Amino acid sequence: MNRGISCVECHGRIDEMEVVEHAKPLSMSFCLDCHRNPEDYIRPPEEVYNLAWERPTDAESQAEFEGFVHDWKVNPPQSCSGCHR
Repeated sequence: MNRGISCVECHGRIDEMEVVEHAKPLSMSFCLDCHRNPEDYIRPPEEVYNLAWERPTDAESQAEFEGFVHDWKVNPPQSCSGCHR
C-alpha cells in the first residue's frame, strides 16, 4: 500500500461483501502477474484507499503508472524466497 497497490487488488471489494471471502485466487500465478507488471495494478497514492477507484484506460494515464513504478523504485520480488521465507 505504501507503493500504490490497493488492498482491492488482492482481496477484492471487501466494502461490498456481506461476508468477507476470498474474491481473488491468491495463487502464485495471480501474485506473479502483479509482481511482473506492477504498472497494471499500481494507482496514484491518493487513491490507494479508495476502493471504488477505476483505472483510466488512456495512454497518458498508463505512462503515469509506469512513471510511478520507476520513480517509487517498485521492484517486487519474483523469486520464490521473495514471499516464501
